[in-house]
Formats: sequence, structure tokens, C-alpha cells
Amino acid sequence: MAYQSLYRRHRPLTFADMTGQEHITRTLGNALSSGRLAHAYLFCGPRGTGKTTVAKILARAVNCEKYPAPEPCGSCSACKNIGAGVSMDVIEMDAASNRGIDEIRELRERTRYASGEYRCKVYIIDEAHMLTVEACNAFLKTLEEPPQNVIFILATTDPSRLPSTIVSRCQRFDFHLLTVDQIYQRIEHVIKQENRRSDREAVRLMARLADGSLRDALGILEQCSAYSEEQITAEHVRIVTGATRTETIEAMIKAAVENDPDSGLEIIEQLVYGGRDLQLLMRDLTFIFSRLLLFSETKSATKQKGNHGFEKILDNYRGKIPRDLLLEGVELLHEMYNELRHAHFPQFILEVAFVRLLRLLHGRPETAPLLQAETEVPVEIESPARIKEEEKASVSAGTELDKTTGNTVAEDFESEPLGQKYDYETTEAAAESDPVSKLREDWPRIIQELKKKQKSTAAWLEPARLKDFRGRLIFLTYAPEYSIHQLRIMENGHRKLVEEVLSDFCRMPVDIKAEIKEEESEAGKDSAASVSSLSPDSTGRQQGTDQIQADEGKKHKATSAEEARKLFGGKLIDPD
Repeated sequence: MAYQSLYRRHRPLTFADMTGQEHITRTLGNALSSGRLAHAYLFCGPRGTGKTTVAKILARAVNCEKYPAPEPCGSCSACKNIGAGVSMDVIEMDAASNRGIDEIRELRERTRYASGEYRCKVYIIDEAHMLTVEACNAFLKTLEEPPQNVIFILATTDPSRLPSTIVSRCQRFDFHLLTVDQIYQRIEHVIKQENRRSDREAVRLMARLADGSLRDALGILEQCSAYSEEQITAEHVRIVTGATRTETIEAMIKAAVENDPDSGLEIIEQLVYGGRDLQLLMRDLTFIFSRLLLFSETKSATKQKGNHGFEKILDNYRGKIPRDLLLEGVELLHEMYNELRHAHFPQFILEVAFVRLLRLLHGRPETAPLLQAETEVPVEIESPARIKEEEKASVSAGTELDKTTGNTVAEDFESEPLGQKYDYETTEAAAESDPVSKLREDWPRIIQELKKKQKSTAAWLEPARLKDFRGRLIFLTYAPEYSIHQLRIMENGHRKLVEEVLSDFCRMPVDIKAEIKEEESEAGKDSAASVSSLSPDSTGRQQGTDQIQADEGKKHKATSAEEARKLFGGKLIDPD
């Protein structure tokens, strides 16, 4: 006889020998005992969970000489012939290759003939969801009222693709994925039957990699048996399946936690060129990060079940990563896992995922802007203490400090028409209530809240610096190299989202205005010089005023022309 695969040689012959699915085997066993069988069954569930096996056991039991009984006897001619697949009364049909209306018409004609050998004719239709709409419609009447002593068993992995008219005519049973422990016990049983030897770690690894499918687990066992004629070890399983060692996974997590990009990227390169399954690696990393969310600081992972050999990693890194970062880490790893499924260059995807994980855990590195038009402290390092020191220094010098911009101004300075500035006292209590200082201090929190709503908007807002807060208008500035960010953030969709987050934070409706931070123009310098050179007499004051207005007009005209040139990419011929 030709060689048979493990899953065929060790297919269960009774309901008692089934692994899992007790809710189905018990129901069918009671129906067989009482003789109350339905004429049509629908078996749904993932691959390798026992749908076809249960269908064959049911076909043997209903034709067994000891029927009604909860189990087939296994010794009568019906049990032997059906088990060997040589009975004419049990017909298996693959709907994936026989899915048309002609095949269903032929099946319908065959049901009219009585059973030739045993009590019932059983039709097992595998992959039933592959039937065409026309075939399903032609099958409806026969499925609802089949001839006497005919039973239909439909098996499918995707019941949602079947018409509701088909599903409603069947008794539906949903098969569940098997647990790691259930698969572990079955693999150990098969290894003993095959007179093989295997490590416990190897069996546990095979059970975990099977993803709840017993057939897949037996397939891995068969591959490992062919790879090693002696004892099967965990390393043999990793070589056959491409699984990554737990030590390597722990080293990668350590590199991420300790902000060591060199070690992390080197490990990724070794995994890629070592032929490891990168999707399986991302799945393991996602599992570890998600389990770190479940264990408190007082609960050890080694005492919990279902950690699949990652107990040491979970114990070492429990409580070392904040919960909110773990949540975002799981989301990031899951996103990268989906990208790997369609990646032509998986190493690039994995390296980008590691870099993004570093940025998530440790933040963006603080670097000064390439171009700075004027001295301005970045929002991330601005502190209320520094603002207080500047206020005290300005008060001692006999000047008044503008709370919104941080610059000293004359007492007779007039507010811009955009809105009245807040009038703050220079005491410490008033400084703490300064909305500009509060916004600067909590700006990173605002960025994080915006990331939860829409990451692209947060990316356009990140290079911005908070300049002023007048009335309900918040002024933002961008360095010249971030001009595209300024244009994007003022688009209707991004602007409204930023205003919504800021309004919630400020507890009042606010608007934003983003501008490019320019260097001080020559016209502005000439204007300052002309102001300082004014004579105290009235004639001189009038002349100085006229000169300031003229210079301001030139400055505004030149600035407007320069902005138009940058916006449209034109060439400035004559600003006057």
C-alpha cells in the first residue's frame, strides 16, 4: 500500500477518539442513540479542526449494524468498508472542483436511487461555499426534502458565502480552534504510536505553531520526522518552520527598550539572511507586548498558562514599559505584520518597524532647527520656571514682559486688532495660570492626543512652535524649511481637528493661525534706526512718524511679494 500521511493514518474512527469539539460529538452521539437524525448538516470551522472526520464517523455510525448507538462499532462490514473508503453509499464530493449546476443536477438524480448496500446514503460535500449561486438554487429543493434514507453533510470554512436559504435548511455545527494543550496531547499520542522520540519543548513548539489546527500540527511533526531520524528537538522544529529562538526575540526587545538601534538592526539582518519566518516573528512580538499588558507587577508570568514559552521574557520586562506605550506598540506591530504579508523586501519593513518602535518608546530625538530666524525656545523644553525668571528680570529692569511672546514691550504699546491680549500680573500664581505657558508645558500631551485621532495631522503639527495666544486666536510659527507643514496644517480638515483638540484642552473655543517665521528684514532694521533718531520736538516727531509709516509700508509690500514668490515659485522682478 502507498504511504499515507500522518493525519490520514491517525484519523479518529469514533467520537470518543476526537480531540476537542465535545459540544458537537456529544450532540451527535445523543441524536444517534435516540435515532433522531436530521436530513442535512452544516459543519463550519477553520481548517484542520475535524469537520470531515466527524462527517465520516457520522456516516459510519448511521450505517452501523448496532444502530441506534452513540458510536460506530468498528467491526461490522459497514464500519470497515466506509472507514476504508470503498462503500458506494458514502459519496464524497469536492465542491471546489464540482461547483456548477450540472454537477448538482447529477447529484440530484443519483439521490433518487435507493441505497444498494446499507441503511442510508450519505453525501459529504466539502468546501460547500464554492458552489455557484445557480448550483445552490438548484440544490435547494433536494436539500429541504431529500428522498428517504438520504443524509447531506456540507462542510465549509466560510459559511458567510453560503446563501441563507442553504444554511436555514441545515443543522449548523461550528467547530472551534483547538487549544495548545489539546494539540500537545494529541501529538504526544501520535509520537508514541509511531515509536518516535521528541523533546517536550519541541512538542510544545509544534502545538503553538499549528495555530489551532491539528492537521497542521501533524504536518509539522511529519516534516520534522523526515528531517531527523533520531530524537526530534526544538531546534529541528525551528529549522523546519522558520521560527525564531526566544533568546533572539529577547535580545531584540532588549535593544528596543535600551534604545540600541545598532544591535536591533544587526539582529534583523541575521534573521532575514538566516531564513527565519518574519511574519511569525512579528506575531510573536505582538503576543509578548499584548501579554505584558495583562500581568501586574505582583503576578508572575511563569505561574500563568498559555504563554507559549515566553515566561522568562514576560517576567524580565513586566512593568518596564508604560501601559500607554504598550498599547501603541501592539497597534504598531500588528500594522507591520499586515504590511509584511505583501512586502517585496521584508527586511526594509522590519527595520522601519524597529525604528518606529524606538521612537515610540524613547520619543523623537531633540535637535535644533536647521534655520532659525530668531531665538526661540522649543516647546518641548520650555518650562514655567524659566518664564518666571524672565518676568522677574524684566520687572526689575523697569519694563513690562509680554506674557504671550516672552518679549519686553513699552508700556504704551497698542494691541493688534486681532484680539485683546490677556493682562497678567507678574506674580508666581498668575504665571502658573498663564495659558501660553500652560500650552507650552503640555504641548507634548496635546500632540499625543492628536495622534490618537489622526496621526497625519499630528505629523504636520509637530514642527510648529507656539508663539502667541490672543483672545481666542493661537499663533503658531514654522521654520522656513517646514513651509509645507504650515500649508498642510492650515488646510480645512487638519486645521479643524487641531482646533478641536486645543478647544478641549483650553475649555473654550479657539482658532489657530500658522505662519512662517522669517528673518528680520532690512526695512525693519531701518525702521528701528529711524525711531531711535527722532528729535524730541513736535516737528521731528511728525517727521519720524511719517518715516516709520513709509518704512512699514515698504516692509509690508516687500514681505507680501516675497511670500507670494515662495508660495507660487515665481521670480521677483520689481517689488516696488
